[in-house]
Order: sequence, then structure tokens, then C-alpha cells
Amino acid sequence: MNNRLKWKRAALLLAAGAAAAGTWAWAVQGELTIARYEIPLPVGLEGLDGLKIAHISDVHSADLEGPLRAALEEAAPDLIVMTGDLVNREDRDLSRALSLARMAAETAPSFFAPGNHEVDSPCWPELRDGLEAAGVQVLEDRAVLRNFRGEAVNLVGLWDLNHDPLGQAHARETLPERIRVLCREGALNVLLSHRPGLLEEYGAGGADVVFCGHAHGGQVRLPLVGPVFAPDEGLFPKHTAGVYRTGETRMVVSRGLGNGTPYPRLWNGPELVVVTMRRTGT
Repeated sequence: MNNRLKWKRAALLLAAGAAAAGTWAWAVQGELTIARYEIPLPVGLEGLDGLKIAHISDVHSADLEGPLRAALEEAAPDLIVMTGDLVNREDRDLSRALSLARMAAETAPSFFAPGNHEVDSPCWPELRDGLEAAGVQVLEDRAVLRNFRGEAVNLVGLWDLNHDPLGQAHARETLPERIRVLCREGALNVLLSHRPGLLEEYGAGGADVVFCGHAHGGQVRLPLVGPVFAPDEGLFPKHTAGVYRTGETRMVVSRGLGNGTPYPRLWNGPELVVVTMRRTGT
């Protein structure tokens, strides 16, 4: 083989290697982005037009306080909702998670509903007390009524399905009634619940807008194919990121911020979700 051919082959291999490295770097992108959505308000709650809700989910103890602070400052939300898996179930050092929660509470009124990792963690009582001390209201099958611009916003937070001692099937069967009891007529009912695979139950319970995480965006999102796998929904799941609807209920699903699994997130960077409530007809 002459030297010219050797150099051509070496150049081709180098180019192929650079392309592969570039593709991998793009696939495992780690830069936090902001996903923005607009959700229509129920009739009669037009005074809440422009209400901005930031959604934090599935942090899994990731070191993201700096980027998240910058994103929240840019978004300038009126409320912050957090839908579980702030930590991993095996974590014993909660300082990073509590520091992030304190930062969120200093930005806007903040509310937290536990995910499956919190339910499974022996440190949940310590974490719950730490969240409350940091200024985050923890909602365990509980609702808090707030007033914005003369209109009522009812924030409802649910326990994860794993909390029910009778099992997930029982928790799912009783979910609509649990939600109905906590919802308020004449208020914007904002539901915080970890799992997105329960859209029909959320709608049956009467929630107006639901915030969920858990699916990690499908973990791997293939170009032209979409999400590959999510807990509860298996392969090629339906509810992994964005806005979904049943009746008058909208469900907003975050891809999440951390990882929580040994598998990398591919084509699926972390995101802060920001929802703006809009009066119909605008």
C-alpha cells in the first residue's frame, strides 16, 4: 500500500472517529434547557391569565443548583411545583437536595409531592422535615389554597402509588375519588403527582392541570422515533414529555433534570418546564 493511500485511510478513520464522537457528545447533551407551554384556563378564572408555574422533577440528587437557579431567574415563575424523586432512594446525604429546594423556595412559593424514590427511602421523614424547614410545602394527599390576583389556586399533592399498603392496583382504583375530595369548585385545581401513566384517573378526579415526571423523557429519545422506554409504560411509551389531554384536564410531563439510573440519557437533555396559564380566546 503506498503512502498516499495510507494517508487517505487514516484521514477517513479520523473523520469517522470525530463524527462518532460528535454524535455521542450531542446525544448525551447535559445542558439544561427551558421547555415552555401555554395551558388554557377554565372559564371563570380569567383573572389568572399569565400565571406562570415552573415545574421541577426527577432531580435524583444531581448537582444542578447553579444552572437551575439561572433558569428560574430567567423564567420568573409565580409558583414552583416539584413532583418527586428529588433524591435517589439509596441516598443518605440530603444536603444537595435540600440546598436546591431552599433556592427554589427563595425564588417563588414552592410545593412538593413525593415520588416513588421518596416513598421507598428510609430517609423520607428527614427529607420531608428538611423541605418544610427550607420553605417548601410538602403535599401528601393534601391541598393548599392560594390566592392570586383575586382568584383561587388549589394546589393538590398526591402520595405515589407505592405508598398504598394495599398495593398499586388499589391506589389506582381509588385515585379519582382521592382527587375529587381535594379539589375545590371555583378554583384552578393544580395537581402534583409523580406518575404520568394515570392521565384518565387524573381527569376523572376533576383536576384542571396536572404536573408529572417519572418517565425521564423515555431515557433515550431516538431521532425520528421518539422515546424508547419509560417506567410503567414500557417500550415506546406515550407520556414522556410535553402536554397531554383528556376531557378538560391537561397533563404536563417533564423529562426531568437528573438521571436516577445507570443508563445515560441520550438525545434527552435535562429541562425545567414552565407553564403559563392563558385565558381562552387570547
